[in-house]
Amino acid sequence: MKHQSWFFLILVLIGAVVLSGCDIFGRVQPEDPQVVLQTSIASTQLALEEIETIVAATLDAMPTVEQKAPEVPTPTGIVAVPTSTTIPTLQPTEAPTSAPTEAPTSTPTDMLTSTPTSAVPLAQVSVPTNCRTGPGIIFDQVSILDVGRQVEVIARNASGTYWVVRNPGGEGTCWLWDQYVTITGSTADLPIWDSPPTPTPTAGETPTTVTMRVSIPTNCRVGPGIPYEIVSVLQANRTVEVLARHATADFWVINNPVGSGTCWVWGEHATFTGAWWNLPVQDAPPAPTPAPEVTPTAVTMKVSIPTNCRVGPGIPYEIVSVLQANRTVEVLARHATADFWVINNPVGSGTCWVWGEHATFTGAWWNLPVQDAPPAPTPAPEVTPTAVTMKVSIPTNCRVGPGIPYEIVSVLQANRTVEVLARHATADFWVINNPVGSGTCWVWGEHATFTGAWWNLPVQDAPPAPTPAAVTLRVRVDTNCRVGPGIPYDIVTIFRIGKTATVVGRHASLDFWVIENPEGSGTCWVWGKYATLTGPSSSLPIWDPPPRP
Repeated sequence: MKHQSWFFLILVLIGAVVLSGCDIFGRVQPEDPQVVLQTSIASTQLALEEIETIVAATLDAMPTVEQKAPEVPTPTGIVAVPTSTTIPTLQPTEAPTSAPTEAPTSTPTDMLTSTPTSAVPLAQVSVPTNCRTGPGIIFDQVSILDVGRQVEVIARNASGTYWVVRNPGGEGTCWLWDQYVTITGSTADLPIWDSPPTPTPTAGETPTTVTMRVSIPTNCRVGPGIPYEIVSVLQANRTVEVLARHATADFWVINNPVGSGTCWVWGEHATFTGAWWNLPVQDAPPAPTPAPEVTPTAVTMKVSIPTNCRVGPGIPYEIVSVLQANRTVEVLARHATADFWVINNPVGSGTCWVWGEHATFTGAWWNLPVQDAPPAPTPAPEVTPTAVTMKVSIPTNCRVGPGIPYEIVSVLQANRTVEVLARHATADFWVINNPVGSGTCWVWGEHATFTGAWWNLPVQDAPPAPTPAAVTLRVRVDTNCRVGPGIPYDIVTIFRIGKTATVVGRHASLDFWVIENPEGSGTCWVWGKYATLTGPSSSLPIWDPPPRP
């Protein structure tokens, strides 16, 4: 009851104050609306302050009754709203420093540790690889599959050298070369697709040009081989366009470098640019039939380096003179092996024999008469042979033994005369005093001239053949290392650029090499297209490929 009296008194006071603020008892109102508004605002503010004072006084006079509300835990990171009657102006605040509780780190085992094997095979590449409209460079490029990206495999060709994949750059499918591809998933059920028709260049369209360049002057002939007549000579380091190739890929058809028409060049000393394997295969013209002439057309020869002219075909025969480079001479006859040729002595009378290794010919040399070699020279019956000397026409390596497998000791410079101490049984290597140090070494006699009775020199046995040095291999692009030599074999690992591997064997074709697995145990086969080898690779054993999968 006492509390009700207090509340009644408070209500009366509040009503009186409000009515006085509103000034409704006949006070004269200013006519200016702005003044009226300001006066009303001031009166209302004053009334509110008086009410706040009365309420505060009333609450102080009331008995204190503490009633505890049940505690509710404040969630972490949630700011509690103040309970004061006055609502403060909200200010931007930093995010709470206490982070929400992290989600449990445990993940179901089957989601974290095992990835279900996709039924769809996927392909990825170790180097960016063109994806084409068909299996080969002659087909247009559709897009490029970049390293690190996977695409679905749809089919393959019969030989397993190309894969049909979803176009990584758009819609449809395209063909991907297998050389740099790694497949995940089973390919056993993939269908085999036939190649689309080979594209025919449209009018005005020219396929990518294939060019070649030879390192030494090379005859360009009517057909692929020495029996055919020489048309012209392709000079060293001149680049020409290649139009076609022989089926064996050892002779190439080019435009005549010094006239009209085409001619055939041997590719032994050539380097190529472009997709030569896409060149059309051209059949050889009919082999020339010797004309029934009593006197054949003169055959001439010209050597590219100074060459000894000897009494007979080979080093055992005495040197008569030297045929200088680029001098043209008439050829009179040939040896049965067609490696030595009889000419008029270029610096005197009579005839002599010249080695044809560095020679070019004009005329039908195959019609030349075959001449037998003269008897091998008989050593003179001298008790004490006169000193034998030799001089080489080009700088020549002097080695520990007779041949390339032996280490080089020094170099015998051109036109330097040295004494010969002994010879090999074959009379093609000679023992001399080391021209730049102590001891002796072996020199090849191919470019040498001799004075004295060399046939009286003692025959010296070759030292034991050296143990071949380790052969190593590096690649210019990342290259698959496979179980066997070729795309049909599974990939073991990828041999990366910059790494060096030891070569332990080679394929008989010299296009695949067996290396120690760079990423594990065992061995694998690397394609030699992009490889650089160091060491005596010719001494490596030939490995037979494993059975094809």
